[in-house]
Amino acid sequence: MEFLPIVYDGKKVYAGFWKRFCSLWADFFILLPLIILLNWIEGLDKNLAILIAIPYSALFFLYHIYFNVRFGGTPGKLAVGIRITRPDGTKIGWTEALKRSSVDMAFAAVSIPIHIWALTQVDGGQYASSAFIERTRLLQQYYPAWFHFIYSYLQQIWIWSEVVILLFNKRKRAIHDFIAGTVVIHKEFARPTVEIYDNTMTEQA
Repeated sequence: MEFLPIVYDGKKVYAGFWKRFCSLWADFFILLPLIILLNWIEGLDKNLAILIAIPYSALFFLYHIYFNVRFGGTPGKLAVGIRITRPDGTKIGWTEALKRSSVDMAFAAVSIPIHIWALTQVDGGQYASSAFIERTRLLQQYYPAWFHFIYSYLQQIWIWSEVVILLFNKRKRAIHDFIAGTVVIHKEFARPTVEIYDNTMTEQA
């Protein structure tokens, strides 16, 4: 599959770091009321927290996967004018969307069972009477020792590797774009918004 050009008609085709960074913050503020509500529900009772642990995490993955497939990006990406597409600018499908989130889902598959285990061990009364930060510290006492070091360390490596790779390739692809075979472009270059590019288009570094 051929890639779109780097520059077309004097305009950059691929979305850079700052556009993508702003879209993350836009999504965060869109989801913030739901995050606050779910955190409040979690704090009411440890059994309730156990009950919603998996749906809580799944909801955020569904948010990204559904919007990426249906609209070519989350509301945050749509708001800043960028789209997730295949290399030729066409819409992605469920396979690409799932692959884009696959590493984050793998991290969640490790962390959620440990979180649930910690909830089963903590004192219910102490948990319910604690504020958010205190609850977090309380639960961390029951996490296995390796989790704090290895899991957090690997997660930091993943996040910063994403940033570095994005900054230093000409199509501004993060690692999850390489995994999924996707690119993030400015919306005017997404098909079928524009006519199919002809052979006179050449890449410009």
